[in-house]
Amino acid sequence: MLKSKGSRFLIDGFPRSQDNLDGWEKVMTPKVDLKFVLYFDCPEEECVRRCLERGEGGSGRSDDNPASLQKRVVTYSTVTQPIIDHFIGLDMVRKVEAADDKDTVRSELSMLD
Repeated sequence: MLKSKGSRFLIDGFPRSQDNLDGWEKVMTPKVDLKFVLYFDCPEEECVRRCLERGEGGSGRSDDNPASLQKRVVTYSTVTQPIIDHFIGLDMVRKVEAADDKDTVRSELSMLD
């Protein structure tokens, strides 16, 4: 990021836990101007379906299977969702309905600033 000529960055999938959030706030709060948290809202069933489909396509991910996905859903619900709720409470979340087709989601993203 330091070598980039950009001034705006998307940090994908972070923070995912309270420890991540605590570290981010301690180190990064004085260094960045966090504009918002981008939240792709998608029903659990659709997320699982997409991951299983990705696994069938040879994603190379060993965790694209029903047992691993169920564990990931539990982790998301218990560890990550509270972090999202934290940012919702700060009115910093911009939600995108991610269950839609790619073109619709892309269009919705293009309207964010």
